[in-house]
Amino acid sequence: MSGAETFLASARIEGEEIGSLYDQWLPQDVVRLADDVTCVTFKDALSERQAVWYFDANRDYCGSHIEVVQRLQPDDVLATVSPWFDSLSRTSLAAMPSPARDSLALPLFLSTQLAAAWSVRMMADLQQIQTALVEQEREITRVEGTALSARDLRRLLATRIGRETLVVLSPFSGLPLRSQISFVVDHRLIHRFYDEGLDCAFYLAWWEKQIDAPPSFYCPKANIIVSDENMAGMLPSLVLGWYLSTPDHVSMIMGAQAFEARDYGLGKASALMAESHTPDATLPSAPDAASADLISESWAFLHQHKSNGSIVPDPKKDPRPAGGLFNRLRSIVKKK
Repeated sequence: MSGAETFLASARIEGEEIGSLYDQWLPQDVVRLADDVTCVTFKDALSERQAVWYFDANRDYCGSHIEVVQRLQPDDVLATVSPWFDSLSRTSLAAMPSPARDSLALPLFLSTQLAAAWSVRMMADLQQIQTALVEQEREITRVEGTALSARDLRRLLATRIGRETLVVLSPFSGLPLRSQISFVVDHRLIHRFYDEGLDCAFYLAWWEKQIDAPPSFYCPKANIIVSDENMAGMLPSLVLGWYLSTPDHVSMIMGAQAFEARDYGLGKASALMAESHTPDATLPSAPDAASADLISESWAFLHQHKSNGSIVPDPKKDPRPAGGLFNRLRSIVKKK
């Protein structure tokens, strides 16, 4: 008998012992968040749906979602994991990751639900911008004094997934950046990028079955999401939840290979930005179609600027406020 099965054998629902579960639902993990809070996760063997039950100190069932538990307070449930989310939001989510002193690896389904509840309470200033606003020539926001322009965002939103490592141009510096890691959470494919100059991470995310569609853009340091997707507001929760459930993400990010122009047939990176003194010097021919689709923006940029030492685009200066987001997120996380 597994640990979860042993726990359920002495647990109760409305004062009654738990005789059996619905067909195909299997207990997976038992997680003790605090002395008076225990979680049991389940998985449907046929559909692979997942669920979680919350129990109090007496092993009485309190609910199946953190926002609608009885005899427990959501803030009490979050008390154990809040310091972890706070640390992850300042490091792994937004900037350079920091190794934790001890690891806390919760089941992914549970960690994303907890992350959603934490985000509702702690990320009230997050804003979602509709892609129609990106069509306007304006400055969207600034990150530590560096402009994030609509033009650079349009370039990112034109990114499409292919068979090779994703390479994009940083919307802050214009430098080519290689995807550090990618992962799938709740049917979303998420890529992490990192601009070293600003110590700033940003993300591009696609629905798993709609990778030909424009991605959603999320920048934690700018507190914005650019997307027309109704569920795009869940991105911070999904990323934080995955980080909490995957302590190895720190070493994965730290060990990620940086963009090297020679990996894409462009020769030595040090020569790309230097003016050529050889009359017949030219950049190599473009890679095959699959690779060209992946790095089309980077490739075009490098060709256009092969004789230019400056690669920082001129910022626009027309900041305008964007609409709020987390006033809607609480209802989203209650009923997905």
